[in-house]
Amino acid sequence: MKRFNLLRRSLVIAGLTVYTLVFAEIFVRLVDPQPIMPRYVTGTPWGVRGNIPNARYWHHTPEVTVEYRINSQGMRSDREYPLDKPPGVCRVALFGDSFFMGYELDLKDTFAVQLERQLRARGRNVEVLNFSVSGFGQAEMLRTYVSYGRKFDPDVVIFEWHSTDPDDNMRSGLYRLVGDQLERGQAEYLPGIKLQDALMKSKLYRTIADNSQLYSVIREGTARTAKDLLVRVKRAYTARLRPVISTREDPDDAGGFDEAAMPPSKIALSAALLESAQREIVEDGRDFFVVDTPSPISRTQFRSSMDALPMATRSRLKIISPSKRFADVARPDLKLYYERGQGHLTPLGVRVLTEETLAWLAPSRFFVACARPRGH
Repeated sequence: MKRFNLLRRSLVIAGLTVYTLVFAEIFVRLVDPQPIMPRYVTGTPWGVRGNIPNARYWHHTPEVTVEYRINSQGMRSDREYPLDKPPGVCRVALFGDSFFMGYELDLKDTFAVQLERQLRARGRNVEVLNFSVSGFGQAEMLRTYVSYGRKFDPDVVIFEWHSTDPDDNMRSGLYRLVGDQLERGQAEYLPGIKLQDALMKSKLYRTIADNSQLYSVIREGTARTAKDLLVRVKRAYTARLRPVISTREDPDDAGGFDEAAMPPSKIALSAALLESAQREIVEDGRDFFVVDTPSPISRTQFRSSMDALPMATRSRLKIISPSKRFADVARPDLKLYYERGQGHLTPLGVRVLTEETLAWLAPSRFFVACARPRGH
């Protein structure tokens, strides 16, 4: 009888749990529909996150439904790229976060595909390789370039800049500033990857992650909390080393990311990473650009966080910023950014970004070797 009562109580608890979860799922869908945007990421041999090779998955928001196809090399692409660059071909390597990867966009509308298409239309025999991974800052971009991207022998390398990067760079701990010198920090930054890898082996988990709005709410909330905590821990550790690293005090940013008052330690680290990336890439005999992705204030107003970087750093970099072009194109009835998902660029926004990038890239001497004769 005791076993029967225990079994009955267990079944009741299980039934109530399922009922509660189903009710909560329905409630979220009816009252406050959420985007479902799972991240298919795993660890890489060079110690940072990467897209799961050969993954196929979908994102659903109130505005778009998008399929993601990842090739065997971890790039969002329907093609494979040999390490040896084909004769007469130039390569552009992109390193960025979800904006460059093309979240909320069909493959044909992504920055990588639009850039390649437009360069080819201008007579350049070009391949654009997209090494972007959601959540990347320049620390992970640099580590990926050094350990992986350079093997593909790109002629031009583009790093993305976004307002979230200073936090991402500090959080990763992959590099640190000692005085004015950038040094390698911890060997890897793989937050939650072991758990993610274990969960992704379960078909039930993948089904929930790919379809549950309730799970999406819980996952995103947990991720934000963990990121904020990690940044606070890193900042506290940096403060202990303040006499060695910097004599400047960080403003209190406990209320969240403030572009107008970025902590100096974060800015100094990000500036050093960009300058280090430029030196590394130029020494490899390649051209280097930084593409700025502004943040929307409204449909017609946009804000860049590049101005937070020291003037000396900005003067040494080739920075491509579309803010003015965005403002020229913008109208109250046009969306350059999606508004009901996670705020990524629309196809129109990417087209404007591509046009601004082409104005800088097309004249590059690094494309001379792949210029097609006229009439071809």
